[in-house]
Amino acid sequence: MKKHHEAEKENGERWLLTYSDLITLLMVFFVIMYAMSNVDAEKYQRLSTSLSSAFLSEEQLAEVLSKAEANSEKQTESETPSDAADDEQGNTDAQDLEKVASKVNGMLKEKQLESDVSVSIAERGVVISLTNTVVFEPGKADIKPDFRALLIQLGSTIKNVDNYIRIEGNTDNVPMSSEQFASNWELSVERATQVVRLLIAESGVNPQKISAIGYGEYRPKVPNDTPEHRAQNRRVDIVLLRDTYDIGESEMLEQAKGSASSTKSGKTSEQSGEEAAPKEEEAEH
Repeated sequence: MKKHHEAEKENGERWLLTYSDLITLLMVFFVIMYAMSNVDAEKYQRLSTSLSSAFLSEEQLAEVLSKAEANSEKQTESETPSDAADDEQGNTDAQDLEKVASKVNGMLKEKQLESDVSVSIAERGVVISLTNTVVFEPGKADIKPDFRALLIQLGSTIKNVDNYIRIEGNTDNVPMSSEQFASNWELSVERATQVVRLLIAESGVNPQKISAIGYGEYRPKVPNDTPEHRAQNRRVDIVLLRDTYDIGESEMLEQAKGSASSTKSGKTSEQSGEEAAPKEEEAEH
């Protein structure tokens, strides 16, 4: 009787074997799913071959592999031209900006203005920095007459580049308060605006491709701790934006065009209504 009781006890624990097999299969399944989510083309091909060989015949397996290779080639061909075009566009943009920077540098050397105007290539594009002491009188926003010709020439050079142009006004941290300008904000914005007006009127820069912005004292190149450093921070920057920074400008321009079109069509409809009213009155009479 004792032996018979021990045999029954052993048979009652056999379900653990089935349970452990199930857990093992689940673990293998999730490992495969994880591997497939992080797999590259070569690993996927090996996995596909392994699974297919277990369930498909040789002819079916060959057909599946040929279809997979054809789809992979089509995807590669469709992606390659666009990637090449993007790289080519980025290189062209950089080359154009470098040519403009080189041309402006040559002009400044010819006129011996390297100490007053600097040209650099930054992440956002080509930056032409004009020292305020050369362009403006202290505390004023009127461009000096003897510097207007150089600004006009600069505008004629940069207007042919199909990039957006941003004119940035900057000041030092010395408080500004006058009847005309309440703070450095107003002064920096007005100086940038005066440069924009000159480039549009005299250089023929497209008004839709240029904008003015004032940073006041809050975008210094160097700390405002010495008179020399404060002089460097008093500047107007002419920035030729790279294509990657043009996106926001392009979107706003398209929105402005759409708004102008809607406004124009609205005015046309309103005028048509006004013209129709007298005709109705004449018909009544």
